[in-house]
Amino acid sequence: MVLSGALCFRMKDATLKMLYLHNNQLQAGGLQAGKVIKGEAISVVPNRSLDAKLSPVILGVQGGSQCLSCGTGQEPTLKLEPVNIMELYHSAEESKRFTFYRRETGLTSSFELAAFPGWFLCTMPEADQPLRVTQLPKDTSWDGPITDFYFQQCD
Repeated sequence: MVLSGALCFRMKDATLKMLYLHNNQLQAGGLQAGKVIKGEAISVVPNRSLDAKLSPVILGVQGGSQCLSCGTGQEPTLKLEPVNIMELYHSAEESKRFTFYRRETGLTSSFELAAFPGWFLCTMPEADQPLRVTQLPKDTSWDGPITDFYFQQCD
């Protein structure tokens, strides 16, 4: 099956903070200026050049005109890059830096960076902090990074 357009999802972390766009950066929070945050529409397509059994997905914002990337350095650097999600979807190139392996764990999912195995998307316990990446800590205490997300298709 070939998609004609990206699918739309909303993401919130396990503590129910919504992902939203602020100053060209994805952040996680619940209220902004006293209003409940609806959450950013996240454009999603599979990466067809990687093993489908690993659920490789590309995540974009602003209608898929910018995609989440982990960069090309020695260490992952999470950022939004101005690249069209459908061009990545149709491209024969691997585009690993834009790809995250979605791992479903019951009602939530975690997102491992394809280019940096062992690194995951995360939020911090405090509200209105940028989305980041972390390696899974051995001690998953309550005050550490949150790597589990509710990943729900838009209405």
